[in-house]
Amino acid sequence: MKNLIVQIFIDKKGWEEEHRLDAQSQQVLILSNILVKNYARKINADYKLISKPIINFKHPTWERFQLFNDEWITNYKNILYLDTDVFTWPDSPNIFDLIDVNSLNVVKRVNERERLWNGLPSFNAGVFAINKSCAIEMRKFLSKSNWLKNFAKDPLWEDSKELNTLAQISNIKINWLNEAWNIKNDPNAYFTHLWGNQKKLFPNMPAIIKAKKIVKGLIDSGKLKKI
Repeated sequence: MKNLIVQIFIDKKGWEEEHRLDAQSQQVLILSNILVKNYARKINADYKLISKPIINFKHPTWERFQLFNDEWITNYKNILYLDTDVFTWPDSPNIFDLIDVNSLNVVKRVNERERLWNGLPSFNAGVFAINKSCAIEMRKFLSKSNWLKNFAKDPLWEDSKELNTLAQISNIKINWLNEAWNIKNDPNAYFTHLWGNQKKLFPNMPAIIKAKKIVKGLIDSGKLKKI
């Protein structure tokens, strides 16, 4: 079976918590989509963009929990989820060479203040990889009723907190990838994850300039049709 890279883009308008996505940048979305597709081709992985909501909870990023369904986990060896503000650089190694097919694969946090959740190591949910082995165990605890209970206790509950909690209570194996696979704003990372509203406030930050140059190079070389 092949590996798969998935991103999600669904219009935020009309969702209960659409304000959670106010930091989205159309420029970054387009660049991320192109770079991730290019990276998938380079490492011979399939690519899919989810544009149809199935979970329908709070705001579109909760749709990442679609990936735990049979239609995904039974058809692919591993599924790598990436936020649409993640830049995958063409010269980065093949991340699937480092993924453990029997574990939830996540990236160590760089920020010391965010490294613990419930007293245990935590991860940012913008880059993670699942497979059938871990997904079957984790989805036993997936339910909207639990999500609503968590929101009642914590109004700032979010899908990242939920995924970290699932990893802990399901007691699955976790494979911790090097922090270079998910570093905020750093253009020298393997995968650069743009941070919050900075991608809108600083549209000419080094990572965005680098992404533009790479995409232009792909267009000029004929590897990508002009947008």
